[in-house]
Amino acid sequence: MENTLVINLLGKRFSIPSQLVFRYPKTLLGNQELLSKYYRTDRNDYYFERNSLLFPYIFTYYTLDKKIFCPRHIPLELIRKECEFFQLSYSKIYRELNRLETYEYFPRNLRQTSDFFLEIVPFISGLAFLLTTSMERLDNLSSYSSWSFIYFTELFSTLFLSSTVVYQMIFLEEVFQRKSFFIDIFSVVMSIASITLQTVITITTQHWMYMFMLICKIFRLSIVIVHLQILRLIGQTFIQKFETISILVFLNLILISSFSEIAFAFERRQVEDQTNHATMKTHFDAFWWATSLSFSIGFGYTDAHSTLTTIGRFCSYMLTFFGLLFNGLILQELIKGFLKLYRDDRRDQ
Repeated sequence: MENTLVINLLGKRFSIPSQLVFRYPKTLLGNQELLSKYYRTDRNDYYFERNSLLFPYIFTYYTLDKKIFCPRHIPLELIRKECEFFQLSYSKIYRELNRLETYEYFPRNLRQTSDFFLEIVPFISGLAFLLTTSMERLDNLSSYSSWSFIYFTELFSTLFLSSTVVYQMIFLEEVFQRKSFFIDIFSVVMSIASITLQTVITITTQHWMYMFMLICKIFRLSIVIVHLQILRLIGQTFIQKFETISILVFLNLILISSFSEIAFAFERRQVEDQTNHATMKTHFDAFWWATSLSFSIGFGYTDAHSTLTTIGRFCSYMLTFFGLLFNGLILQELIKGFLKLYRDDRRDQ
């Protein structure tokens, strides 16, 4: 890997440290695969047909923790266009106010009216679909009708959502590289399949198709999570913290299994005074007792599994301690991950 990158902007050459830009692989300069498209072997540099006067201000994204300072004599829109080209995501653009180097924060806002349309329409369509699903009676299949309010609401929301797909295909560039495009197509396909099956059920009274329609609606409703910010961030948090949470849960299960087996070995021969039966009859009873105690959720409404021996009560104390410890660590990781994603999302907006 080269220690220095030579960036050529219409004849103006800049030598920048490679380790500085490679720390941001989501940007154009930090992504070696994207950057290789601009490499010239005869000149040993990377050539861009961009404004060389703006590059020093853009480069502060890498040196000042994603901050870009725009002087008053430079239009802010020019800086924004350079940010789009170099793919500087989550950047903060500041405008200089006076010679004392104080700055007023200008959030980067590259979303136009069309982007707002592409966000709000799928969201409204998903809510309409969710409303119609909640109005259905699962125990009365004969209530389905092609001319019902539910049917027309689902049909209207599907047509509304289809308009966004057509709009993206006609007016947007590189539409097949947008994840939202494929999400909207999947939503339209699931909606059309649900409406078609509902019509077939009404005409042919083939109620066995109801299961397929229910599956389509479940997949369709799952897309609503993508358009709800909080639910989307929660899902992303679980994905990012999956490895850490899996390790903590695995260690917790090992402790639960170990202490449950130790307690079961001493408790299975003990007999309660009043009911005259063993407190833990099976290994499952012991595991249920340990799990309930570890997660502090109680023993349910069934027969209580209380420990009678000293070893069993010692295991109870250990399960309570380690259960609170591991549950706290899991919640801590989830909260930290969610807050980080939430701050990044707010900063981008």
